[in-house]
Amino acid sequence: MSAATLSTPAAQASLAAMSTKTPKPARRPQAERTAEMRARLIQAAITCLFRTGYTSTTVSAVADEAGVSRGAMTHHFKAKTDLMLAVVQSVFESDSDAYNQTIREMAPAVWLERLPQTMWGVMSKPSGIAVMEIMLASRSDPELGEQLRALQKAIDERAHLWSAERIRAAGLTPVPQSEAIHELYVAAVRGLALEAVFMNNTDGVQRSLQVLSDLMRRIYPDIEDKL
Repeated sequence: MSAATLSTPAAQASLAAMSTKTPKPARRPQAERTAEMRARLIQAAITCLFRTGYTSTTVSAVADEAGVSRGAMTHHFKAKTDLMLAVVQSVFESDSDAYNQTIREMAPAVWLERLPQTMWGVMSKPSGIAVMEIMLASRSDPELGEQLRALQKAIDERAHLWSAERIRAAGLTPVPQSEAIHELYVAAVRGLALEAVFMNNTDGVQRSLQVLSDLMRRIYPDIEDKL
């Protein structure tokens, strides 16, 4: 290309466009892409579990829901059991974030009194129902059941410590049966969530939650002075 040609307005515009061409975006780290895909598959599994139940939540169904190939699915989760355990762990971590958000929004004693309603808001979500589907299915799946019990035991131990911490934050002392009480509340709210799915009985659920709140005040009568 001659100097004369380069001096034309069209040539100069072409050169300017070449010099200002947007560079290709940098490729994201493998770890970041892997984490994103795993989260996508876990969310797809939760959707399937909530919508159609455990039996219909096959590896292929989850892959279709996530919009990926079955091969891509099995690259991240070799078997359905692996995915189900990942769902339980992910839901626990997500629920912990939700509880921590409510802790930042309420005084400790108020938070403790309203704990049943807070638990309901967390455990009645599709993710909570998905976890219950997995728990129920583990009865007839020995491999899933064994691994799920080990995972749930670790989750329960963390939850018991966290529960005692919240009681102390309210200026109260955990009663000797505090761990059993925590387990009772979890079981009660989980049962209410299951009944709500079956019966669609919102009014009944709210009455039951109020009973649990009243029970909390009886277990910790000094909470009235903290409110």
